[in-house]
Amino acid sequence: MQIVIGTLNIRPIAKYPVVAIGNFDGFHLGHQAILAHAVSRAKETKGSAVVLTFEPHPLKVLAPDKALRLLYPFQTKMRLIEAAGIDVVCVAEFNKKFLQHTPHEFAKEFLHDKIGCKEVIVGKNFRFGKGRAGGVDDLIRFGKEFGFRVIAEGPVLVDGLTVSSSKIRESIGKGDVKLAGKLLGRAYILEGKVIHGDHTGKALGFPTANFPLPNELVPKNGIYAARITILKAEGPLTRDGVVYIGPRPTFKERETQVEAHLFDYNENLYGKRVIVTLIDWIRGDETFHDLNALTRQMEKDAEKARSILKQRT
Repeated sequence: MQIVIGTLNIRPIAKYPVVAIGNFDGFHLGHQAILAHAVSRAKETKGSAVVLTFEPHPLKVLAPDKALRLLYPFQTKMRLIEAAGIDVVCVAEFNKKFLQHTPHEFAKEFLHDKIGCKEVIVGKNFRFGKGRAGGVDDLIRFGKEFGFRVIAEGPVLVDGLTVSSSKIRESIGKGDVKLAGKLLGRAYILEGKVIHGDHTGKALGFPTANFPLPNELVPKNGIYAARITILKAEGPLTRDGVVYIGPRPTFKERETQVEAHLFDYNENLYGKRVIVTLIDWIRGDETFHDLNALTRQMEKDAEKARSILKQRT
């Protein structure tokens, strides 16, 4: 997949570009439907499946006071988009200059002049242009003017819920990673490089792979059943495990971190990148008055995690 970063670097695509537009934060089931349609149309027309997206996320510019935490960092999002079969991703800067484009100017400059769109696929609630003044009907009208067809995808429902990034953020913030996984179409993941901790877990019989929190959305503090994938040179290796997210109140620490205990695995992981796939919530964070009580609870957590993961093969 080709990634074109920067508005000035976006050039017309010769091979019948079918363009999906959006931020695609989290790449949930609704996003997947839009991109699947783009890939399908590109195959039918022997064209190129293209994504037009924006960095940073518009809300980080429009409403910085909200301190939006993304579901996934840029690299993870690109990996998911590539796996969907997209040929080219065009990443435009979302800044104060971009905000001044009227809907008509956006359609002409970005979709017609820069990319040369033949078809555009968006969600039915897509808004664009200065003040979010443009909607799908406007885009259809501009498409007739500039020679591209517009397809609007309807919302995706799961268990009666409309799939949305905001709903997924809400679920993860409550620790409901099971619901988040349903809306995403896959379990929620955290990724990082293993660093040295204080080896407390090892002393208690539960060695952990620790890594700093990513600078994006993090689930509610607590214990989770998880699968941990080690990205090794010879290929990825996945083990079941239990994961703690929190500031370790028993040890009177304040900085939240991720600690993953891998079942039946004892190799050194320092410096390795790991992907933690959160399968289900076990319990909230607690303070224990002695290490024996903590160890007994950790044993119960591990037993429950094994039971959950056995059912989620």
